[in-house]
Amino acid sequence: MTDVSEELSPERLIRAERLVLRPFTQDELEAITESADLAQFAPGFPTPEDQDWAHTALDAGSHFFTETMYSMFAIVDTASDQIIGMAGFVGPPIDDELEVVGSVIPSLQNQGYADEVLPHLMELAFQDPEVKAVNASVPWGNEPARKLLLKHGFNECPSGGVEATYVRPRPEMHRSK
Repeated sequence: MTDVSEELSPERLIRAERLVLRPFTQDELEAITESADLAQFAPGFPTPEDQDWAHTALDAGSHFFTETMYSMFAIVDTASDQIIGMAGFVGPPIDDELEVVGSVIPSLQNQGYADEVLPHLMELAFQDPEVKAVNASVPWGNEPARKLLLKHGFNECPSGGVEATYVRPRPEMHRSK
């Protein structure tokens, strides 16, 4: 397997207990779109949704998607050193809000990976002083995602459609007197 961590500066990595979030490489994006199997891809990765995102990233000129914090990160399981999903932001802030998205391969869902990743993404989002809120949308009836978002400070908002919408406002800074 290629050690892509050597290609990335340490500040581009987000370390969690069992995971590392890191940008995708150009080679990985191309492999995802071509349904190629790389050694660093866990069985089940990429999903069709991951492939759709990679196509969009390449069509948009991929630099943005490999060089900015406002994109998707590869979720790397440190035990296997394989990519088990992706998580991050749909793009830069719009109206001072970011949209967070993510997925984990089906065989590893409901094992706490999203719970481990989400706080790091919220911390990253609110490093930008212009970001006033982060939103997320999940299909109606996805109870694990609903519970996860509520646990991490998101509020459910009325929406009419096939997805439930959640918003997490910027945490208030505690001011000392």
